[in-house]
Parts: sequence; structure tokens; C-alpha cells
Amino acid sequence: MPRTALGIVSLARKDVDRALAERLFENLRNLILDGVWRHGDKLPGTRIIARDAGVSRWTAVVAIDMLIAEGLVEARKRSGTYVAWQGTVRTAEPAQQSDAASPPSAPFALGVPALDLFPMHVWRKMQARRWRQMPAAALDDGHAAGWPALRQAIAEFAATVRGITCTADQVIVVSSVEAAGRLTGQVLCRPGSLAWVENPGTTNTNAVVSSAQLVPVSVSVDREGIDVDEGRRIAPAASLAVVTPASQFPTGYRMSDARRRRLLEWAASANAWIFEADHTMEFPSGRAPIASLPNADRVVYFDTFGKMLFPSLRVAYVVVPRDTVLRFQQADLSYDRPPPAPSQIILTDFLTSGQLAKHLRRCREAYAERRQALVTALHEECAGLIAVEPGQEGLFICARLPRGVDDVAIVAKARERGVVLAALSPRYDRPTEDRGLLFGFAGYAPDQLREGVKTLAPILKAMVPARSLAAVG
Repeated sequence: MPRTALGIVSLARKDVDRALAERLFENLRNLILDGVWRHGDKLPGTRIIARDAGVSRWTAVVAIDMLIAEGLVEARKRSGTYVAWQGTVRTAEPAQQSDAASPPSAPFALGVPALDLFPMHVWRKMQARRWRQMPAAALDDGHAAGWPALRQAIAEFAATVRGITCTADQVIVVSSVEAAGRLTGQVLCRPGSLAWVENPGTTNTNAVVSSAQLVPVSVSVDREGIDVDEGRRIAPAASLAVVTPASQFPTGYRMSDARRRRLLEWAASANAWIFEADHTMEFPSGRAPIASLPNADRVVYFDTFGKMLFPSLRVAYVVVPRDTVLRFQQADLSYDRPPPAPSQIILTDFLTSGQLAKHLRRCREAYAERRQALVTALHEECAGLIAVEPGQEGLFICARLPRGVDDVAIVAKARERGVVLAALSPRYDRPTEDRGLLFGFAGYAPDQLREGVKTLAPILKAMVPARSLAAVG
């Protein structure tokens, strides 16, 4: 029997800045999950729901459509809308029920994208629709190189965002940077070969090299990027160079055009390969976006949608040189299967519908605001204690400390106060006098960033000598 809506349908009181339909959807969803409406129950008509909630009938229709998209209810022709959900009634309300994911509570963790900006309702709707039409082939292991439609969509995306001209057969879907490294090493390099890695660098770089069964050789990074001349001196016959031209981690430097040309010249002369892993080039910091390294004959490009959307997606890809496609196709991929096909199919819809482009535009605006909020707060609260060099790229800020200051100890002290930072000095492969702090800002609202800096400032004042920053590392 249909249940009356009187007295139980209303708008969610929190997040009043959200759309009326989303707030009404949340209330109706809670009534189902809390067991007020159970499997097989008929929902009130949209006119009754609209009257009780104090909204237009159109708003009620949209909210019901959102319930259908999530699979909670089903519409029966000439009969009405019925509860389809058969799960266990929840016993406690989750702390957060908004459409947007709750961002991490402790800034300034690295590698956290803007989860609060992710259009969860759009993803849920696409997911529900796709699962109703999921092909049986998607339930098997799927295609070794990735779902064909996703590979085509990525090829078009790479051309638009990265300036890479490629075909779908050059795209291989992988689950992680480690998987990409194993594949690259297996196909292009001999086990035990040398590989240039940036110093300072990220642990992901070492994961790439280790996965590929290569021997890492640390090559210094300066303000123009990896020092190609140093690499030539210490390991001229290396078979691979792992670089991040758009935003070097942890310095934030963008590789200069001259250095890019020298790197490509070395690869051509040494018959070597370049593994380009730029995870955040889609979000340039106020300057024109940097294109990927232009010589597709010697470059394997890597990117991950985890940095653009959400980390648990675990869908990434490589674009391989055209002349190596057959070699990659013949590689043994059984040890490292691509992500589940259903996730790939939903992501394909997200790309081809224009939702990814819309989300990236929204993130670019938010990231610019968040970066500026962080830099301004550091200047206001920590003046004379740390130095932020201009022109940094990426979704983090590298703030330099005076030489001799224990950046590792500062990070530990900050964690005790609920502030998550990373130290610069451990990112070096060799002993260094450089000291600094790494701030991730992408996953945090401006107010969170400002409060985090206020919490950090007393720690810096207690641990950084009151002296000039002329000798920052």
C-alpha cells in the first residue's frame, strides 16, 4: 500500500546552499535506507511529495529520478513508483550524507584531490544506468589493454589536454604507476639496465624503476628540471629516464624548453626511453598549460584519473610510441590486469559526456583559489620563518626553511597538532642541506588551509631560529 507523505517528507536541513532537488532526494533516500519505506512499498505521488516538502512538482520529479538512477526505487508503468532497495536497514546515520565527499579533516596531506567537488550524483546516475545495461563481457577479465571505448576516449582526451596525437591502440589502461613501470620495463628495457630518476624525487619514481627491474641512478634537479648533462656524465648508457616535466615533485619546478630539448636529444642518441609521469598537468598554476614532451618516438606518457577524480578509482593509462604498439600488444599482461571493466565503462561515459571536462574546469578555478589562500596565509602567519618561491606548479607548495632546521622534527610536531605535512629533506637520495615543508592544498577549502597555517605557525616560531632566510635550502 502507498504510504502517506504527510509529516515525513521534507528538505534536508543541512547544506542549504545545495539544489532543492538534491536536498529532497537526500530526505527520500534516508526514508528508504532507514526502513520507513521498505521493499515493495509504493511511494506517494509527486504532487503529494511536492506539497509536503514545499517545493514545485518538477523538483519532486527530479528527486524521484535521482532515486531511480541510484536503483533505490523503480517506476512501474501506469502504476506508480515502488521501493526496489532490499538492503539491511541501517542502524546509525553516517556522519556525512551530502552528495559531495567529505574532504580530509587535516590539511595539508599530499595527493588528495578535491573530493568535495566531485559530482557524486552524476557518477551514481551513470553507474546505476550502466549496471542495468552492463554487457556480460564486462564481468569477465575484460580486455588486457583496457576497454576499447575507454581507450578511444583517452586518446581524444590526451590530444585535447596533453597535446598528444595518438590512436586508441597506443593507449593501454593500467591500475597504477607501478603497473605502468613494470609494463614499460618488460617491453622496452633489459632487466638490470640503468634508469635516471630525479633527485629530489618521489617514492613513486623508485616504484616505477623497481617494478621495471631497473637500477636507479639519481640525477639532480635544478630550476630547469632534471640535469641532463649530469645524467650524461654519470650514466650515459641508461635505458630509461623517469621525469615529471610539468611539475617536478617536490620542487614544483617546470622543465624549461631548452632542458626538454636536451633530454629528447639524449634519448635519441642513446637509444633510450623517457617515462613521463605528470599527474597534475591538467591544472596549471596561472600559466599556459605545458604540453607533453613532443617526441612521441621515445616517450611513454603516464597519467592517472585518480588525481583528477578520486584515488580509489585506480584507473590510469600509458600512451606508448607508435612504433612500439606491436611489442606492447605481445607483452604478457596476465600478472597485472587492468582495473575492473565496469569501472572503465562508467569512466568512459564520464569522459564522453563532457562531465570530466566540466569537473576539471571547476577544479582549476577552485585550485587557483586554494593555492592563493595557502600562499597568502603562509606570508601572513609565517613571515621570516619559511620562503615560498614564485612560479611553482602542481597541487602542492614547497616552502623552504633555513639550512640546519630539522624539517622532519617540524613535521612530527605538526602531526601531534593534527596538521599533516611532509618534509623536503627525505626526498633526496643523497645527504643535503636543503630543508623545507611540502603543503598539499587541493583537497581543502580555503578556510581549512588558513586554519591549518595558524596551527602550524606557533610550531615554526618555536623551532625555526629568528634569523634571516637568506640561507634557505
